[in-house]
Amino acid sequence: MSPVSLNTSTIHESYAPTASQMASSPSGSAPSDSVQTVGEPADSVHLSPAALREVALTGRVAGNVAAGNLTSNQQQQLFGEISSIQSQITADRQADGGTLSSTDAQTIKQLQDQLSGTIYSDAHNGAAPPSDPYVPQATTREALEAGRIVLNEKAGNLSSDQAQQLGSQLGTIQQQIATDEQANGGTLSPTAAQAINQLQSQLSQQIQETARPASGT
Repeated sequence: MSPVSLNTSTIHESYAPTASQMASSPSGSAPSDSVQTVGEPADSVHLSPAALREVALTGRVAGNVAAGNLTSNQQQQLFGEISSIQSQITADRQADGGTLSSTDAQTIKQLQDQLSGTIYSDAHNGAAPPSDPYVPQATTREALEAGRIVLNEKAGNLSSDQAQQLGSQLGTIQQQIATDEQANGGTLSPTAAQAINQLQSQLSQQIQETARPASGT
């Protein structure tokens, strides 16, 4: 499997942090600067760019570990850096009355950009990251969904068996992406991209429902 290498801050992925998920990130505190979109279910939220990237960075580390591109020691170090940034986000939000100031948001983005480059280099034997990488939406969603699985397992919202099962489903989708890209000269055709998006949406919903079952179930 090729290294999971992307730099994302714009794709919105449905994510459902629960009350117990205050311990969901590698540091034990979940990304919390989220807003509910009007007209969407109460358990469907979109994270701010800073919190969204925390999830994506977590997923990239997990994906590269699973692919054999990062060692367990590198994983631990990178998760520690993600945790440090999350702690900084939390502290800045508290100091700014619940939101990140434009200055703090820019500082956090710079820290996350640096960490994104470190993940890339570690997963590519020290190679410098591309200055302007093209990242397909399917690849972006892979990292986000991998991050959601990791964070929910750490929060206790998913058992190890559930996380393994969801991770296996994510792996199946990744294999389908690779097969479709190979058949289409290295990119997804519009039809294949739509099919992959549907599979990823189904998995996204399954992660949400499994990590936060409906009341009475």
